[in-house]
Amino acid sequence: MSQASPVIVATYAEIALKGRNRTVFMRKLINNMRTALKGAPVEDIRHVESRLLISLTDPEAADEVAARLKKVFGLQWISPAVPLDRKPIEDAAAADLAAGREPGLEPICLAACALAETHGGRAEHFKVATRRSDRSFTLGSPDINRIVGRAVHLSTGLPGRMHDPDLVVNVLVLKDEVLVFCAKEKAYGGLPAGSSGRVMVLLSGGIDSPVAAWLMMRRGCRPDFVHFFSGRTVEEADTDKIRLLTAGLTPYFPLPLRLHLVPVVPYEMRAMGAVPDSYDMVMFRRFMFKTAARLARANKCRALVSGDSLGQVASQTIFNLGAISPDIRLPILRPLIGMDKQEIIAWSREIGLFETSILPYRDCCSIRSPKPVLTARPHELLRYSRAMDLDAAVKEAADASSRVDIG
Repeated sequence: MSQASPVIVATYAEIALKGRNRTVFMRKLINNMRTALKGAPVEDIRHVESRLLISLTDPEAADEVAARLKKVFGLQWISPAVPLDRKPIEDAAAADLAAGREPGLEPICLAACALAETHGGRAEHFKVATRRSDRSFTLGSPDINRIVGRAVHLSTGLPGRMHDPDLVVNVLVLKDEVLVFCAKEKAYGGLPAGSSGRVMVLLSGGIDSPVAAWLMMRRGCRPDFVHFFSGRTVEEADTDKIRLLTAGLTPYFPLPLRLHLVPVVPYEMRAMGAVPDSYDMVMFRRFMFKTAARLARANKCRALVSGDSLGQVASQTIFNLGAISPDIRLPILRPLIGMDKQEIIAWSREIGLFETSILPYRDCCSIRSPKPVLTARPHELLRYSRAMDLDAAVKEAADASSRVDIG
């Protein structure tokens, strides 16, 4: 998006489907945009005919502003645009028609040609796509396409092509202005951050759980994070990587993120002699979910989020997933459940966390029994829970947790 421009056009999609509470979502979206653009040379944000127009005081800041807006959930497309005052264009077109001349639409053509020169690159063909949000404009969309298309062809020498062109020059006619743009950066869509309630994310030191957190953030959730560390105190633990992963998600949320650090010693002390080695992994997972649920309720979180992908590892068989949490009275959201590893890695790269996720780290789950049971049953885990007094371990671990605010 190299075209300097005093306006960024941002469109939204899913919010438009909302009914009487659409204004609530719009208010939150615009507030999130203002937070993301804090310190940027932005004059104002206007809601104009199903679009958000961000006016800049510094045209050279278009790239920076567009990059920040891409991380605001709820937005679908972002386009730096050239804004033109509609009235003089329409008056000139009406005068041309009254005199029996074809309208020249000079301001639109000049802007379109400049944008085509900037964004044409290696394009071999182009088209002009006009949309009249206000249909009272003097000329129809086909006429505007033809007039502007001829000007772009004469300026660049490119031939026109209506289907699958390399370059699209967009003309958007609004009530008071005309916007001309080429670049369209796809944003992440979803719902505005914070519009769907608070969740507690079980955060490991791997690739999967940060992606799961990001996907739920895209659905409007505000995440708290809980990480289980080896050692009796946070000072003994190496949690730098976990803090980095949490910090990597802060650009996607307008408020600081909470990270709860929980020791695993209470589980390990009680599990010895009470839990067979083959059940240690699933029982440890049960301990984590129950502790996360306790912290979730204490922090007003309405659901748990896990990075489970069905069948990816032994603890994530359909039997073990069902056996671990029969008595947890919170929804457990698993946004990765149907993804394979390559899909998850692709998302990790997309959101900028892959390089951090693959840094060396000894996760608590990696030191559990190498041959876990694959078909655990709920009644078995309930029996082992009583044998080791799991509830006492959960309470002790939650009471010993530490909270860090990041962002």
